[in-house]
Amino acid sequence: MRSLIFRLVISALFVIGTQQSSPIWDVLVNCPIPNESDLGDCEYPADCPAFQEINDVNSIGNISRLSFVSQLQCSGLADGKVCCPRRGTYLNPWINVTSLPKKVRAKPVSVSKRIGVRVEVPCGEPDFQLQVNSGEIAKIDDFPWMALLIYEKAVNPISPGCGGALISKSFVVTAAHCLTGPIIQKKGALKFVRVGEYDLFNNPDCVVDGQYADCTDGVIDERPKRIIVHPDYKADSVSQHHDIGLIELERPVEFTAFIRHICLPDAAGGKVGKKFSVCGWGRTDFFSDGKGGSVPSPIKLKTSLPYFDHGKCSEIYQPQMLQLIQGQMCAGGRNARDTCSGDSGSPLMFFDTKRAAWILAGLVSMGPQNCGTVGKPGIYTNMNEYVQWIKTNAHL
Repeated sequence: MRSLIFRLVISALFVIGTQQSSPIWDVLVNCPIPNESDLGDCEYPADCPAFQEINDVNSIGNISRLSFVSQLQCSGLADGKVCCPRRGTYLNPWINVTSLPKKVRAKPVSVSKRIGVRVEVPCGEPDFQLQVNSGEIAKIDDFPWMALLIYEKAVNPISPGCGGALISKSFVVTAAHCLTGPIIQKKGALKFVRVGEYDLFNNPDCVVDGQYADCTDGVIDERPKRIIVHPDYKADSVSQHHDIGLIELERPVEFTAFIRHICLPDAAGGKVGKKFSVCGWGRTDFFSDGKGGSVPSPIKLKTSLPYFDHGKCSEIYQPQMLQLIQGQMCAGGRNARDTCSGDSGSPLMFFDTKRAAWILAGLVSMGPQNCGTVGKPGIYTNMNEYVQWIKTNAHL
């Protein structure tokens, strides 16, 4: 069975005017570079040789280099671009972290507990500025419900198996094919579920935030207590219907600024967003392996994907003998932004402005052989159709 991972490569999200009198143009050609007085231009990473020299996957594990690369990212309508020097190289591609005081974060404790009433931390509540650009390094507290599945045969810390989403203190939802079938033969039994992860090279993780070092509390690896695969899932099915499963953790995790749970849709047939976000540690062209190929990202990356019409998606995949059902949905279909081989089960999400919370819309299931193909979207398990099944089995 082919599993999937996020190939968070860079692609333009908007058609931008190029008139030099435009404020947008000023942003694109006058971006700041850390440690330098001269300004740079916003370019796609592949078009900036200086960026290619410093973004190799090994050195990015250094917190000082990671902080520098994070601050190079252009924001807003310069979606997916980095600030490229005009002279050809970065003068000092590091940011000193050791001398900075650590940022103090309050743990999410409900004020209602002061009067003896137990109230859970709200689901899907963002601790971060609501701005998701395409194919960029996520902030250290972005999407704190992300989970990593680590299998018995994992050979190193940067080879995660699948992704998932924390939906309560005790349960993670993921793709069924991450829990049964060929993946177990290849990777071994599920060993741990990891939450609170950001940088696979370090623990705890830190980045520079202004005049502070913003650091996580460290990862938590919990063993699976119980694995529940949807009863109608068939591992040998081409169409991969009902590709959903639950993992009950051996011990419930405590919520922090870096560990939260995401909201489920209200009910079957509920609202679905038209613009989604995905994140993960999958294969990417954002970082370089020195050979021009894609590599698993050691840092959590994020990107955005558009909704893709269900009927049109069915027609596209019909020649491959795939029959889509209501329990599946499609997203993407744009150049170079897609899910790709290696890390299924990760969440497809949208921000519901009415609920002021992130909602779990889908799970990475499968997609085209050539990732990021225009007009050929990825296929996701549609969470709207499985809300009641999840609530019944996860006791929500």
